[in-house]
Amino acid sequence: MVASLPTRERLVVRKRGQGLTVLLRGLGNGATPLGLACFYGALIVLLLAPLYPAISGANFQAILSSSFMSGLLGERITHFSGFPTFLAMEVYSSFYGLLFGGFVAWIGGAALPLTMEDGTLDLALSRPISRTRYYLASWLAVMICALIIGLVIVGAVWIDTFFVRNAGINWRWLWITQFVQWTFMFFAGGLGMLCGACFSASRKAGGAALGLIVLGYLINTFGGLATQFEWLRKLGPLYYAPSIDPLVFHTLTWWYPWVLVAAGLVCGMAGLLIFNRRDLPAV
Repeated sequence: MVASLPTRERLVVRKRGQGLTVLLRGLGNGATPLGLACFYGALIVLLLAPLYPAISGANFQAILSSSFMSGLLGERITHFSGFPTFLAMEVYSSFYGLLFGGFVAWIGGAALPLTMEDGTLDLALSRPISRTRYYLASWLAVMICALIIGLVIVGAVWIDTFFVRNAGINWRWLWITQFVQWTFMFFAGGLGMLCGACFSASRKAGGAALGLIVLGYLINTFGGLATQFEWLRKLGPLYYAPSIDPLVFHTLTWWYPWVLVAAGLVCGMAGLLIFNRRDLPAV
């Protein structure tokens, strides 16, 4: 069927097929960290249901409102208001960005160097596919991994509602919270792609991207310890991914997530520029 098409149309079809191959290859390369992220995400959320009765009966309001806990969680919880608060503390706090953002950053950082190491990059670029298309297909694979992680976590929350009496989950705000976290994943993926474009070793690139996510968490943590350090939090990406406020208090500063989208685009496009101009190592 493809052979019967005109030459230009056959070339377009072939390029689309190569782009899909690169996308599937990227998903395959990220399968192990993706599987780990989904496993840990589902495990953490599903464990909340049996733990919630004991936690809800404890009185630890003083601990929640302390500056130390505020630094760890990324936001201050003024009162414990049921299962959504417990979910926000254990899953949708700054730990979400640290853990799952770290996985996405690692996947993004290793996406390009892995294909350099096994020689598939040279093979792909010898066919009718440009570096730009290859890079964008790899980036899309990273963001699909981030989307899968988020959907697995939401699915685990849905399962929890069958075991927690009067869970009180506002699904509209849960999806808004998940969108906020996905914008952080978008930033983490763009940051990973930038690191992957700069390094030829997958472990070095993934480790650099993960290290920057950890640095962002430390900035957010130390900035939340005292009001005089609030300016420090604003320098880190986690400040712009508030999750406790939308999930527990149903409020959100609408432009915060778009800061992360813009930062992710800047990182991703910078990585594309570097990838197009660098001399790729020969295998």
